[in-house]
Amino acid sequence: MPTLDLRDLDGGSEEEKIEVEISTERFDRIAFAQRALDLLRPPRTRVVLCEGIHRLRVQAGRRWGEPEAERWALVSVPPTASKRAIALAMTELAGRPGAPYVMDVLLADAPAT
Repeated sequence: MPTLDLRDLDGGSEEEKIEVEISTERFDRIAFAQRALDLLRPPRTRVVLCEGIHRLRVQAGRRWGEPEAERWALVSVPPTASKRAIALAMTELAGRPGAPYVMDVLLADAPAT
């Protein structure tokens, strides 16, 4: 019996990335992730931030029933995530990994609490 691979319908597979870099630095990780999202503004992506348990996790996919380019993302930020890991995850989500100076801007004036 033939099977239907849903990945063929949206032009790509659902993404799932896990960052394992940790930090004991004290800061509001959700606020840091939100600030990065505000600066990067991932195009046509509805993002939900939540507190995670063990690892920084980003899941993303196509928003069914919406125009083809509309996407969703769920970002779980654990209490041990480093600023660098959060910033890397947000740049990848926004489609700007490796863009010049992006990491510098995100990490430069990040307030520590």
